[in-house]
Amino acid sequence: MNLANNPSMFPNTAHSDKWTLTFSNMPTLGSMRDMRMYDSYIKSVTIPEYSMGEIISNGMGFNIRHPLGGIKANQDLAQLTVEFKLSEDLQNYSNLFLWMQNLRYGKVENFNTEEEFFRLNTIKSINLNILDNQKRIIALFRFTQAFLLSLSSLSLNNGSSDEILFSCGFSYEEIFYESKNINGNCES
Repeated sequence: MNLANNPSMFPNTAHSDKWTLTFSNMPTLGSMRDMRMYDSYIKSVTIPEYSMGEIISNGMGFNIRHPLGGIKANQDLAQLTVEFKLSEDLQNYSNLFLWMQNLRYGKVENFNTEEEFFRLNTIKSINLNILDNQKRIIALFRFTQAFLLSLSSLSLNNGSSDEILFSCGFSYEEIFYESKNINGNCES
């Protein structure tokens, strides 16, 4: 959002707890009602680094740098990391574990039809809504066609009753950013 276009708004500092994360689907879940075991148990999310390579050419003993733009738009994207609180019945962890295990072994039992591509067994969209201090959505990061690439270990400690946390690393096809005006208009 450009402040020149909206001079009445001057931002405060951002706070690390002003966000929400939602998943469009989870491949191993049968019902959208079960999505609450993910949306309600999110502890933290790390917006991945976004970088771009460069091509170096040499002219008269001097390096000339060129951005590697337009060539490899969605290659080498860093993973999206989400940390969850473990549900008491372990369902949020075990569903992710089963999804990854099915992918590792090439099982297609989660598909609706045999014609579906194995690579399309994804989370269609992971949406990270950034909120202002009044909890209005001011920006959206959307990660599309996400695969689960890593599922952390579970650390169980005898004699301790702390929440158990686990993290997931997701690869994704594209990342989109959209700025939102608090009046409801998109400003991408």
